[in-house]
Amino acid sequence: MTPPPKGTSVLLEARSIIAMITPQPPHVPVIVLELEDGREFALYNVPYEVVRALNMLESGEELPDLARGSIFDILAVLRDLVRDLGNKLEQVVIDEIDYNTYLYTAKASFNLGGIYMVRRMIPSHAIFLAKLFGKPVYVSQKLVDEQEELERRMREEEEGF
Repeated sequence: MTPPPKGTSVLLEARSIIAMITPQPPHVPVIVLELEDGREFALYNVPYEVVRALNMLESGEELPDLARGSIFDILAVLRDLVRDLGNKLEQVVIDEIDYNTYLYTAKASFNLGGIYMVRRMIPSHAIFLAKLFGKPVYVSQKLVDEQEELERRMREEEEGF
């Protein structure tokens, strides 16, 4: 496995991945990464298809024959046919945010026989690939700290501080 590039922040490994639709309105698709230090990192408004596919991977269920499938459903069902991709994927790291759009970016690292390729990806898609092939997912501690600080400030505003 390739080590993180020098100069990057501390990376926290996701010990589990929970994909869900929030129970209270407005219903929002969310992926929650439970991190090795006990904290959580949440990705909101992820594609519903990714949430459904992650839950199918977790439960072992398959999409009903008559249902319209997404590319995620197809990849899950045909996992053995794309196993070579999974063998080359080493890890996924969420370590970037665009402060203008507040969108995160993940980096998927591939080992192509000694040549390493890193591709920037939509985090939910990269998480799906990692989960599909049993590869680790890491999150920059800096992003986790920033998300916690933002949530704290929002709670304080709601409480009238």
